[in-house]
Amino acid sequence: MYQLKILLLAFVVSSFSSASARAQGEAGSTTPPAPAVDVNIEQQAILKDYQGFEKRLAELAESLRSSDIDRANLVLQARSESQRQQVEARITEIVDILGNKRPFADAVERQKYVVEQMEAILMILQTDAERDRLQARIKELEAILKETNRVIAAQKDVRADTERGEKLDKLQGDEQRVKEAAENLADRIDEQDARRAAEQGGGSEQGQNSQSGDEPESGNEPQPGDEQEKEGQPEKSAKPGQSPPGEQTPGDPMQPMPGEPRPGEQSPGQPSPSQQQPGQQSPNQPSQGQPSKGQPSEQQNGEQQSGDQSQEGPSQQPDEQQSSDQTPGRQQLEQAKQEMERAIEELKAQKRDEASNEQDQAIAQLEAMKAQIEEILRQLRQEEKELYLTMLEARFQEMLKLQLRINADTVRLDSRDAESRGEAHFTKSRDLGRLEQQNALAAEKALALLHEEGSSVAFPEAVEQMRSNMQTVVLRLSKGDTGDTTQLIEKLIVESLEEMVLSLQKELEKLKQEQQQQQQQQQQGQGQQDPPLVDVLAELKMIRSLQNQVNRLTKQVGLEIEGEEAQDPDKLSLLQDLSRRQERIQEATYDLSTGKNK
Repeated sequence: MYQLKILLLAFVVSSFSSASARAQGEAGSTTPPAPAVDVNIEQQAILKDYQGFEKRLAELAESLRSSDIDRANLVLQARSESQRQQVEARITEIVDILGNKRPFADAVERQKYVVEQMEAILMILQTDAERDRLQARIKELEAILKETNRVIAAQKDVRADTERGEKLDKLQGDEQRVKEAAENLADRIDEQDARRAAEQGGGSEQGQNSQSGDEPESGNEPQPGDEQEKEGQPEKSAKPGQSPPGEQTPGDPMQPMPGEPRPGEQSPGQPSPSQQQPGQQSPNQPSQGQPSKGQPSEQQNGEQQSGDQSQEGPSQQPDEQQSSDQTPGRQQLEQAKQEMERAIEELKAQKRDEASNEQDQAIAQLEAMKAQIEEILRQLRQEEKELYLTMLEARFQEMLKLQLRINADTVRLDSRDAESRGEAHFTKSRDLGRLEQQNALAAEKALALLHEEGSSVAFPEAVEQMRSNMQTVVLRLSKGDTGDTTQLIEKLIVESLEEMVLSLQKELEKLKQEQQQQQQQQQQGQGQQDPPLVDVLAELKMIRSLQNQVNRLTKQVGLEIEGEEAQDPDKLSLLQDLSRRQERIQEATYDLSTGKNK
């Protein structure tokens, strides 16, 4: 059911984009558009679809609340984002503009905004599945990068032996082994690409079937010219994992390997007009099912002319757009294999200098491949960070809502006179304790997510101490204690949640700004470094808040102690817990100062 909601939103986004494109075409036309009424009808259908989508989101969140609270929180966050950005109201405005035949330019700007917000909502809904996909892809690319470095090191060793005048027979054998290692790497890449393409192709086919089933409900009947238009534009209809007609699919035994001439085509040394240089980049077209416009996609590099290897190989930009079924740098690996083969032939002909030049070219191609993989890895890690931030914010937002409700009810209960408190007071207090226990479990899941990410020091400690506060509140509420100390601890929980939400929102905004800057200017030397979840300043602020909470709670307990020493077991337990927290704050500060998390 959760996947159906995602497919529904994907359909609405697709339909809305089509309507926007038609409105843009009519806005730029010099003649009055005849089918304006049809566009308005289509827009009304989209509005109806979106209203139903928002309603079903609320129903889905409620049904998931008891079985999968994390996914329910994501669904609620998506609905909250839709309401916060007033997407339905914006679509209603567009319907009004089109219905009153006002200038289409007014509708176009609103349509662009709505599409952007729909894509953001789609990203939230896809967070869980997208995180798993990213983690698997990063793991694959890290293994490929490691093997690429080994091949580069081996080729450099053979290159050095060639310069030193090693025996030709030995050099031939060594070069052959390097070539075999490159071939094994190419086979491994092709197998992974083929498997991933097959998996994504199945998902795309599901999405197509779902969309075709939804179209009658939205009132969009297929037009006579639609089929021909789609056939004339295969690139736009291609889904992730599906290659357009005529394009080679990795691992296809009927197709030649990259870099080899197809039947009837020119050889690699003879460039054809359709060949694309690896340094070129195709237009940026987000494919359906991708969670965000800024998501890095891996597109197959165009074939490179062998005669241009020395000039273009090492200088290629590694941030090229890649299709989702092709590993970056695959074409450079193919070129490197060809250079290795030529080096072997030169060694057989006893042409040491020529062989050395071919080895240099192979190294250059491998380095270009390495640069592309490193850049894609950097982009994927950055996107993974964005997903972690989104998931954490969703959890903390829902925890904050529940905590505010608990706090208000606690104050309301405590406002009653002590003499008039009966069994109803204790029953209500225990009910609040059970709600607090739900929050404590949610905090535990958030803590597991932070430990899994592993780059933050203060955030896990803050969540750990917040969870400890929640457990303390559970214990006190179970005894009917709704007094000042309980209320202070509850207030500290709210403050922690508010600070974490604010910090995560700032990090998300900062990440978006960094992505925009990186699109304008390529940053160098960052391919191997994982971006931290939050920066050092945010970590320091979190540690300061933790220390402030310990100080305030210590002062509150001190006000309740009569005499010089505490005798009450609950107060003794709380003081011991505060002592442990102080030690952990000290450890977290030390870890942050020494960079232990890096």
